[in-house]
Amino acid sequence: MTARQQDALAPVRAALLTRARADAERELAAARLDADATLASARAEARTILGKAARAGRADAVSSIAAEHEKARRAARRLELNAQREIYDELHRRVTDAVALAFAEPGRRDDLVSMIRAELGAGATVRDAARGGATGEAAGRVVDLGVEAVADRAVDALGDEVRALWTP
Repeated sequence: MTARQQDALAPVRAALLTRARADAERELAAARLDADATLASARAEARTILGKAARAGRADAVSSIAAEHEKARRAARRLELNAQREIYDELHRRVTDAVALAFAEPGRRDDLVSMIRAELGAGATVRDAARGGATGEAAGRVVDLGVEAVADRAVDALGDEVRALWTP
């Protein structure tokens, strides 16, 4: 891609990136609120399970107590991991929905096609992606600006920030 082409696409890229970041921040804030509620519930249930295990364990021998605690710990961990997966899946769904909405705006497909052709050349074959957006291919190279791929990259770009959703 020539410097002139890159300069011409810079405002479009900057606008898309700014919008994606703003959308991701809104979704991240909403997901944090959901995460807090989900984790509070999961932790309360885990405390209940641990309390029941502790009461049952006192009546049993020392080995039985240890076994029940381990069982309860695993159950609590399973609940916590399930809650984390639900939170992550919800964040991914919201980001995907936000990207799909952004890609549905008038003129957005033309922007995506321009970006693909700028990357792969004017002769690139461009196709609509299954859930919105576009993909391009030329000379064995592929550019995927489909909704799913862009959403995946946006969530991946959050990196360790995603863990903040379920870290108190």
